[in-house]
Amino acid sequence: MLLSLYTRLVGTVMLRILLVNDHAEALYEISPPMLGSAYTLLPVLKTACALLHTFQQDQPDFILINTAIPSKTLLDQLHAIKRAVPVLMVAQGLNRLQIQSCLQAGVSHLLDGFTAEKLPVAVMMAQVQFEQSQALQLRISLLEQQLADRKVIDQAKGLLMDKRRLSEGEAYETLRRQAMKQGMKLGDVARQVLAMADLLG
Repeated sequence: MLLSLYTRLVGTVMLRILLVNDHAEALYEISPPMLGSAYTLLPVLKTACALLHTFQQDQPDFILINTAIPSKTLLDQLHAIKRAVPVLMVAQGLNRLQIQSCLQAGVSHLLDGFTAEKLPVAVMMAQVQFEQSQALQLRISLLEQQLADRKVIDQAKGLLMDKRRLSEGEAYETLRRQAMKQGMKLGDVARQVLAMADLLG
């Protein structure tokens, strides 16, 4: 039922999954039939050493990691991928520090313990959490950009007020008109003004 629901959600898109069995002999056996028809399983990696290289070469849509205890090599490889795709890790009995390390490395969802029935919904959870994380990061980046723009706009206004004896409103209007004229963002025009001031001394 869960699999058929997911198939309806994703339509005909076949998600390409890279499975990494990192020291998985002590844990579980994950096979293509467990993933169902909504997915295409790429050649399985038996070690995490080549994860980054394989990711860059095959460009999967999703990474599924089957591990006993996440190795430093595995976490380093995930860090290098820089949260480019959802990552689901199947493990068992991880402590708080290990869980924190996995999440910081870019794991979207952790599945503690494994059954074939849990896998499809765990994949969905990883995708949803990845999308939410990406949306949050985008929002944070936009806010940081807005704060940076506000700072340089204030600096450029101050410069115009000092050099051209303008009021704050007049300085802002000067920047705004220039931005409209050049088809640029106000913050970028402010940066131009500050750069020219530095150049002219």
